[in-house]
Amino acid sequence: MQNVRNGAVLETQSPSSRVNTTVAAASCDSSEPSGDGSPRSAPVGGKRLHCPTAPLMRREAQTSLPGANVSLPCPAADLREDNSVYWVVSDAHARLAGVGRRLLLTSVQPSDSGNYSCYADGRLAGTVRLLVEAPPEQPQLSCWRRSLLGSVVCEWSPRNAPSLTTKAELWVRKLQTHPMEESQEPCLYSRESRKFFCQFPVPEGDTSIRMVSVCVANSAGSSVSSKETVQVHKILKPDPPVGVTVAAVAGHPRWLNVTWKDPSSWDSDFYRLHFELRYRAEQSGAFTSWRVSASPGLLSIPDALRGHWHVVQLRAREEFGIGSWSEWSPEARGAPWTGSPLATSLPVQVSFPAPLPAFLVAGGSLAFGSLLCIGLVLRFKRTWRARAVQECKQSVPPKPTLALAPLLSSLGSDNTSSQSRPDARDPRGPFDVSNRDYFFPR
Repeated sequence: MQNVRNGAVLETQSPSSRVNTTVAAASCDSSEPSGDGSPRSAPVGGKRLHCPTAPLMRREAQTSLPGANVSLPCPAADLREDNSVYWVVSDAHARLAGVGRRLLLTSVQPSDSGNYSCYADGRLAGTVRLLVEAPPEQPQLSCWRRSLLGSVVCEWSPRNAPSLTTKAELWVRKLQTHPMEESQEPCLYSRESRKFFCQFPVPEGDTSIRMVSVCVANSAGSSVSSKETVQVHKILKPDPPVGVTVAAVAGHPRWLNVTWKDPSSWDSDFYRLHFELRYRAEQSGAFTSWRVSASPGLLSIPDALRGHWHVVQLRAREEFGIGSWSEWSPEARGAPWTGSPLATSLPVQVSFPAPLPAFLVAGGSLAFGSLLCIGLVLRFKRTWRARAVQECKQSVPPKPTLALAPLLSSLGSDNTSSQSRPDARDPRGPFDVSNRDYFFPR
């Protein structure tokens, strides 16, 4: 059977039977069709919104579902029975596709998309563009907010990568407002993460409720997600901490220093985060967790296993418990300090003297000066006393010496001889009783 769209003929057949397929313009379909079989747009807050239409295609463009069999007729109007007809497809490279007035393609896939040119007797008779793709699947929407100053982000992951003709749009309605506030935001597909991302702004301090839905459409059809109610203050979910490092502490064989930074998306100095840290030895499967109420970016683990590598992770949450915890950060690894056994027997503590108050410094200086003066006085006093004793000894007259004179005068010859020989000793001693001077001193 043949199917006419935009003046072109499309004939499709499944492997078991041929199916007549009508390709409608891309618009939002609800999960339930209307009574006449026409697609129904999804209402948001009582107002119907329509998906963005697929890009305008040329008059000869035809669409097929993957796995179907497609028969392409040569679009030339003056084609005769005796003309020699062949087909050339221009996809990545120009190549011969087949011969005959009709080109039959079996079990087409997205890679079969391209421009099929029909030549009659060597002359170009016409070109048909074939686009093979399936209608988009229904999105499964998930929304969160990275910070209290940031926008709300919604995402979903399709099972198959979308075609270049796929377009998506996020519908947003702010509830409990008059007049009703509605907006439509475009969505982008990331081939790195294989996800669609949409976002809408929220003013700081706004806690109102939104209703969101997303519509995705391509040349083969469209699909609408279910409506989601979003409370912007409850979907807060920060990004994980970044720059997590684990370092050993010199002289401490069981200590580890962990450092980290706030995620760049948390761009606020007024709103703060608190953190949860968990760690374990690589050989252990059980984590030990700590809550860090402040955010200094530094924490010391004092009970790491000596000589073992450890795995450390952190996650973040708004300091007053608004929203939910972030995902865990990527694993960071580190091992405690390892040194000689003698060096680790006692912990090394380095202390620095605290500055003393000024009055203590002044009092200490005065006491030191006083003690110095007292010491000098005592030293000089002892010196003066020794000098005075020495001078007194010098001023005392010497004791008289005993004269060795005879007690009784002898004869003149004796006196003369004594006087002439002063060094001559008198044979008589000093206690001679004949010496009267001994008993009667003058």
